[in-house]
Parts: sequence; structure tokens; C-alpha cells
Amino acid sequence: MTSQELDEVRPVRRRHAWYQRRDILFVAFVSVILLGAQAYGLITGPTRISGALSAALDQNPKKLNLLVTANFPPERFHSNVYNTIGVQRGTNGSTTVLVRVKPSDVRWISKQYWIKWVDLAPPQKF
Repeated sequence: MTSQELDEVRPVRRRHAWYQRRDILFVAFVSVILLGAQAYGLITGPTRISGALSAALDQNPKKLNLLVTANFPPERFHSNVYNTIGVQRGTNGSTTVLVRVKPSDVRWISKQYWIKWVDLAPPQKF
């Protein structure tokens, strides 16, 4: 076979533009999903904090006692997250009592997608 015949048989390999590469499209897709989740938390997080808790946060306390209500009963992962920001004192359904929580952690937990409501715990002996 001559080289001309070989060229006719071999397919011409086209080089894809950078925006058509699957690996770049995958990274872009995952980045959009992660940024969307972060934006959702930033936008909806402050609306999940109750008025009483917001007033307590304005007084700059060192630690707070909270009632954290999730969209579903917490599982082991959620309990581990709760224990990293405070001390878990019990769960009733999907509401968990957390004590000794820093104000910065209150804002962080309110931005999580599984959280429905964060409220100030009633004064009790914890």
C-alpha cells in the first residue's frame, strides 16, 4: 500500500478545543454544583436563625445553647458534626439540643443544607 492509500484508510484525528474536553467539562460541572451549594447556604442560612437567637448573637456571647432542627432525624454523620461545634445533649425527633456553641459556629451550622431551623434553647440546667 502506498502512503496515499494509508492516509485514506486512517481516520483523521481532530484535536478538540479545550472547552470540549470531557475532563474539563467534568471539573466545571462539579465546580458549579459545589459553588451552587455554597451560594444556597449563604443565601438561605440567615433565614434559618430565629429572632431570639439573632438577638442573642447581637450581644456577642462567648457560648450559646441551641435547638437545631434538621429536615430529618440526624444520623451518625450529623451527630459527629454537631459534636464538633458543641456538646450534644439529646435528640427529640429531628431536633437536637446543643450546648456551648460559639457564635461563628451558629452561623456555619445555619448554612448547612440539612438544617431547617436554629433556635435558642430555653434556659435549663445543662
